[in-house]
Amino acid sequence: MLRKQLIWMFPLALLILTLSLSPRDVSARPLAQATQETQASPPTAAEIIEAVNALRIESGLLPLNTHPVLMQIANWEANAIAGGAAGHTRPNGLTLGQWLLSLGYPLSGDLSMDGYRSENWVTARTVEEALQFWLSDVPHMETMLSPNRSDIGAAVAVGDQIYLVLETALQTNSGEMQYDAYPILTALAQGGSLGGADSSVPQYIIPVKRSTARPDGDVVHTVQYGQSLWSIAVTYNTTINQIRAWNNLGETTEIYDGQILLVQKGATQPPPPTNTPLPTSTSFFMTATPTLSVSLPTATIQPESAAPDENDAPSLSSSGIWVGIILLIALVGGVVSSRINTRPLE
Repeated sequence: MLRKQLIWMFPLALLILTLSLSPRDVSARPLAQATQETQASPPTAAEIIEAVNALRIESGLLPLNTHPVLMQIANWEANAIAGGAAGHTRPNGLTLGQWLLSLGYPLSGDLSMDGYRSENWVTARTVEEALQFWLSDVPHMETMLSPNRSDIGAAVAVGDQIYLVLETALQTNSGEMQYDAYPILTALAQGGSLGGADSSVPQYIIPVKRSTARPDGDVVHTVQYGQSLWSIAVTYNTTINQIRAWNNLGETTEIYDGQILLVQKGATQPPPPTNTPLPTSTSFFMTATPTLSVSLPTATIQPESAAPDENDAPSLSSSGIWVGIILLIALVGGVVSSRINTRPLE
């Protein structure tokens, strides 16, 4: 009897156990699916561009314009890296500047140093992770925050990881190719070799700003990442050989970030600014006051009664009144006299 009861109780206990566990499993399944969907959703190119522009605005810089050429390069780059290519890879061994020119982008800057352009890439799950990595050093940060940028492009590709690529560049003020671009474009059109991607050309290029002369006439320049002896020599109107000689560089053209170079001797310091006061209203009118004081009484000041108003009635002077009275008396006297003379004699 007891054995039969146990046989019937076993299915009942199994049913109760199943019902008690079912709600827990149902609630856990959507959460696991949502987690997988979140992890599988990579950031978008638009989110990268929006985040970079927000960072520029926060830093007091103008936002960058999305440019189709930069978007095309970023997309090619991201997919190439996701496919196993090395970072900063280029088609046909081009530099980034040459690639931009070949696609019709009017690149600004010294084209012998590949122009004002730069590229960032990173593996990251979110845009925030990518930006934090790019802000950790100057070259990557300047790709986003350089004032010498006008356009932007971005792309995301998924391989074994999520790859984010950012491109920025500065185009010419006119929006047209600069003169130095045409020899490069001609060589590209003819299939000539341009030397490929030169490893000495940095991914980011900083323009050279002139330093002022010291009291002894020497001008020294602190090298920044992306500057070359050529661009420094051009800025200070000297030669590479002269800079080498002044700084004992020998035959090398290699310089490094933070290096201090003597770039000019015997230069003249700019004159100190002078605070020349602007003429005040008092001093300006001092020369005009005598002329005005002489001319005003004779030319402009007149009694108000001297100019008759067109609405005033005409008036007689006192002499005119007396003449009228005399004439009236004479007339009355003449009339009386004529009556006396014409009166009949009695």
